[in-house]
Amino acid sequence: MNLDYRALADHWMRRVDEVGLFDEIVAPSLMVESGMGARDLEGLRARIEEMAVAFPDATVTLEDVIVDGPKVCIVLDGQGSHLGPLRGFPPTGRPVKFAIVMVMLMSGFLVERVRIYSEAFTGPVQMGIIPAFDDLPQNEGPA
Repeated sequence: MNLDYRALADHWMRRVDEVGLFDEIVAPSLMVESGMGARDLEGLRARIEEMAVAFPDATVTLEDVIVDGPKVCIVLDGQGSHLGPLRGFPPTGRPVKFAIVMVMLMSGFLVERVRIYSEAFTGPVQMGIIPAFDDLPQNEGPA
């Protein structure tokens, strides 16, 4: 099957914002892998809904699409303000800017498997939940 995944990437980005429309873009057997552990379709929906509460003004821009047969890599640029609770942390009101790389295995028009890569400390540092590495005292090594 010769599909134009580059053209579909923009379509997917519009659908991801509407969790109810996931069935149009993902296989029922979807598996998601990330630094937060593996998830199925319902786990992914819950995570996106959680992020929508924490960052209600978030915008995500599709920066790049790389295609190799049924493998599609998309690079996303996201930003928003921490205006709602997130994983037990109260809102800080601070702006957050982050990059996400998603490597997807396609089955026709549907995403079958996805690996999500992001900078683990970017959000918590920008929200003020953890200090930036530059703000930490230098470790002088073992005594």
